[in-house]
Amino acid sequence: MVALFRDRRAEMVRLAHLITGSNPVAEEIVQEAFLRLREHWPTIDPSLDGHNPGGYLRTIVVNAARSHLRRVDVERRYAPALADRGTTTGDPELDETWAAVCRLSERQRAVLALRFYEDLSEVEIARILGCPVGTVKSSVRRGLLRLRRELS
Repeated sequence: MVALFRDRRAEMVRLAHLITGSNPVAEEIVQEAFLRLREHWPTIDPSLDGHNPGGYLRTIVVNAARSHLRRVDVERRYAPALADRGTTTGDPELDETWAAVCRLSERQRAVLALRFYEDLSEVEIARILGCPVGTVKSSVRRGLLRLRRELS
């Protein structure tokens, strides 16, 4: 468990950040993910086929990040004054791109992060998100189309 934390923590924080758009939130999500994984650690035997602690961890992180986005969406809908204003880098082109990514649905953001950051296949993404492969394909296509439209 210690080796997994050492080897994968930074990578999982970056993934959570890509989905949530917030480094402090990403840090909290990853910390919680490791705590959840620790609860199930005795049942996860990396030496057995099909047992992949890193895969379990990634799934926990992605699902927690998506849950966070759903909560934020509800808050924005019902309490717009409390909505997060986002972060800026000072680079107008990067800020515009990040703002467009943040306007994607939580599923599209998760799918794009898993596809292009984690370099996972559509089948792996579908397994992590618990949805059909066709949904992954359409989410990638629609997310990229929306980004192209907004950024051109």
